[in-house]
Amino acid sequence: MDRKGFSRRQFLQMMASSTAAAIAASAMPLTTLAQDSMSYNEAPMLADLVASGNLPPVQERIPANPRVVTPPEEIGQYGGTLRRAFKGISDRWGPTKLNEEMAIEWDIPDPDTVNVVANYISEWVQNDDATEFTFTLREGLKWSDGHPFTTVDVQFWYDWYYMGDLADRPTPITIAGEPMELEVVDELSWTVRFPAPNPLLPLAIAKLTLGSWAGPTMAAPAHYLSQYIPDLTSDQSLIDAAMEENGVDTWQQLFGDGGTPQGQIAGWWFNPDLPVINAWKSVNHPSNDPWLAERNPYYHAVDPEGNQLPYIDGMTHAWFDDNAVFDLWIAQGEIDAHIRHVASANFTFYKENEAAGDYTVLLWRAAETQAFYPNISHKDPVLREIFNDARFREALSISINRQELNDLVYEGLFEPRQASPVSGSPNYDPEFETRWTEYDPDRANALLDEMGLELVDGVRMRPDGEPLSFTILFQSALAQRGDEVNLVESYWEALGLQVNQELVERTLYQERTDNGDVDVGVWSADRNSVVMADVSRYTAEQADGPWAPLYGAWWANSPRAQEEPPADHPIREIWRLWEATLVEPDEATRNALFKEMLDIHKEHPYMIGTVGEGPVPFIKKNNVGNILGGNIWDDTLRSPGGVASVTWFFRS
Repeated sequence: MDRKGFSRRQFLQMMASSTAAAIAASAMPLTTLAQDSMSYNEAPMLADLVASGNLPPVQERIPANPRVVTPPEEIGQYGGTLRRAFKGISDRWGPTKLNEEMAIEWDIPDPDTVNVVANYISEWVQNDDATEFTFTLREGLKWSDGHPFTTVDVQFWYDWYYMGDLADRPTPITIAGEPMELEVVDELSWTVRFPAPNPLLPLAIAKLTLGSWAGPTMAAPAHYLSQYIPDLTSDQSLIDAAMEENGVDTWQQLFGDGGTPQGQIAGWWFNPDLPVINAWKSVNHPSNDPWLAERNPYYHAVDPEGNQLPYIDGMTHAWFDDNAVFDLWIAQGEIDAHIRHVASANFTFYKENEAAGDYTVLLWRAAETQAFYPNISHKDPVLREIFNDARFREALSISINRQELNDLVYEGLFEPRQASPVSGSPNYDPEFETRWTEYDPDRANALLDEMGLELVDGVRMRPDGEPLSFTILFQSALAQRGDEVNLVESYWEALGLQVNQELVERTLYQERTDNGDVDVGVWSADRNSVVMADVSRYTAEQADGPWAPLYGAWWANSPRAQEEPPADHPIREIWRLWEATLVEPDEATRNALFKEMLDIHKEHPYMIGTVGEGPVPFIKKNNVGNILGGNIWDDTLRSPGGVASVTWFFRS
């Protein structure tokens, strides 16, 4: 594979310009408005409902100016159920990333192009210093139950989700603790104002939703959810029944337990009755096997020929615990389109079974690096001091033989590199990519000697006289990385370090890292494509990559366990530079500030990368259309949902 496949691309054609005009200009070729003369078509299953009088005609269900999505290959055919798989409720990102709906979304029409476009809104505009944004809904937009989606739903979200009892105030719309102000202009338009410039808001919306879980942005179905808020309803019995059924103690818990609302009532995939604007809506609870979803008859987008999207009628997600079972399903042709949990280490197996399973293995490339995360906010003060010493992290890093690891574990398909922005990213830095990646165990031992970590009978001793021992914690969904963990453990033990391993289920891993109860965590350093859209790996907000989970939680005022870092800790300068970046309206100055922030990580990396930019196999049945190879896999880009998943279809 071509190592620098990203860098030959114009990876980001629109990068956080300070005027909405530039954004809109880049979006127009991909998301144009339907003409008044356009006629609309619909799926046969919906046409039957229209004919029976159980559903309005398609032209009455979609907006007057629907979004037009151009398929990456061809106009599709209607019908079919997409067969997929997941590991249950804790693995929710598989279904949800395929079905998110933000006001502004990534649009990736081909592997060389990334844009942001208006989705269920028709446009957005912003003032010169990016302190004020106005959004306009598409006229005639409806929820999946046919109820109009208007600014009543925006006001409801603001009053209850943002300012009220369900308050969740994500930092991109809450600057320096000051809440965003909302003004409803009319039935379709609303304006938000910030106490300081917020030039990255369009990117933040595309990445983070900034509203209900999996969308929509800054809105929620008021006509439905108001039934579950005591101040807005006279029917307390409905609330009491829902609380009893879902085993919660308060009505607020029906909406979620902190963070973006994702409770049993407000989470779209938990509650089949919840009105949504997503392409597919839940049919049953995700505790069922399989979990089912079906098309939303009021979906707001069409293809260039006026065919209402999505093409596919529905999807199923079967449960699996063991990845070997999932791989067997692939080999037997029981999976139609999947990239999550498709392990690059099993690439040969997938290729060998292509013909028998009637599928093709497409290759995407990951915008991430495999990484180990020494916890510099460790609760043990001795380990904290050791992990905070850049010499120790350098010793850990340069004692890893990355080329050997790549050859033995990943068949040479990855690139030895440091955890950093990937090639092709607007933030790519070749010096950062190679920082502390040279294999030099002699220097590593010398650094540990320099730190005073005495070697006694082959074991390094801590300053308090105890053996220097720590545990690598990783989670079962990453079990295929066990060979890498074993090899890294051997490199570190060769330095005289006592290293243990602990493999836990993902929920427990998250609980442990959230609480800061981790020595060295294992996770990918992802979110390294459009880094400004999600900088949480570099600010320590993401506890699953636990380089400073307690400090990151303190800065983000997270409900997780937290601790304030020392006044002179470098992480404070990282935060200061990011906060300055966020509010800088001038693009050149903003980019310079952001580079300063990344340079702190570059000088003494906190995340120890091993290999990255590896191939990500995408399993596609041969009768499934509009899925291309060569795309970028990254959480920031909401992969694989950003590649027009509503245009996937089955060829007859």
